[in-house]
Amino acid sequence: MAKMSSIDVLANVEKHADAVLRVCSYHRRDFDLVVVRSRPHDMQPVQASLQAAFETLPTAELGILDRLPAELMSMVLRELDIRSFFHFRQVNRRARVLSTRLWEYELVSKHGLEGLRGLLRAELAHCFAIDDLYQPLITDKCSTCGAFGGLLFLFTAERCCFDCLQSSAHYRVLPPSTFARLAHISPSRLKRLSGPSLRTVPGIYNMMETPARRPKYLVFEEKATQTLLAIGAIGEDAIRNLRSWREQSGQRFMAATAYPCYSLENAKLERGVSCKGCQVRLELLRGDSDNRDQAFSTQGFLSNFSQCVETQRLWAESEGGTRPVNEPELTRRCGYFNQLGSDGLPA
Repeated sequence: MAKMSSIDVLANVEKHADAVLRVCSYHRRDFDLVVVRSRPHDMQPVQASLQAAFETLPTAELGILDRLPAELMSMVLRELDIRSFFHFRQVNRRARVLSTRLWEYELVSKHGLEGLRGLLRAELAHCFAIDDLYQPLITDKCSTCGAFGGLLFLFTAERCCFDCLQSSAHYRVLPPSTFARLAHISPSRLKRLSGPSLRTVPGIYNMMETPARRPKYLVFEEKATQTLLAIGAIGEDAIRNLRSWREQSGQRFMAATAYPCYSLENAKLERGVSCKGCQVRLELLRGDSDNRDQAFSTQGFLSNFSQCVETQRLWAESEGGTRPVNEPELTRRCGYFNQLGSDGLPA
């Protein structure tokens, strides 16, 4: 099939955007499973309570806090770290009402629950406020490369893409024992000076979809080295040792979770889509496909559609989205073949 003209492509995108997405794109579920993840049935019992106050009206007050204007009270809640925010939320019904109706919390508890729960499980919730999860929720850009980022790096609560998480030196993590040995510092001193560690949780953490060995804790290498170097606790030889160390595969995945983005303009939630045509080019045509592992926003995918001949061929084969297409098994299964949950047990 000859490549569609720019006019034809534009007409198809504008007229059939939803159908083009349905036929030619897919969400890489394996990207979600390889990082920190909660089972849906584990979330359901708490989800409603996180997103709503009690049905009965408050009968107790909050003492001197009730003297604050509503705007100032909201400012106070925004400044609380997440752990303290939930402690306040449990004080009484009045506290629960005030915290529940905070705009940023409303969106995070509804759409960013994996990030919220990820920080709590990683024992990092005391390091961030609700706004630290709200800001990445309303943007879709990877903080490192600017492409669509479907993940949240838990050490910094910043949005990142799958490629940067795997390849950028910024996201290097190490077990404390390994860091201490390479940096020639005692584990106890490292723990005291380097900042909070991340507690790992059970998961898959590799594309083979088998349970991975994991350390109990991880250290954020960049932050730890900057802090220790600034106070003279380590020297340049330690930096060289750390940079030359080959990380264990999958440990970066233990410090990230899938995080959708919410558009304030159209009130839509996006989890990112990948291009079926790029997988066709790689798998069936044995061609190069730099975009195979890239996730796109809706608009980003539609722009990619105009450049990908194989995607246009799939769209033509579907006859306007009315017929099934011959696609690779990987895209049909959304990159997911195993039947294990995130903890290595049957889902």
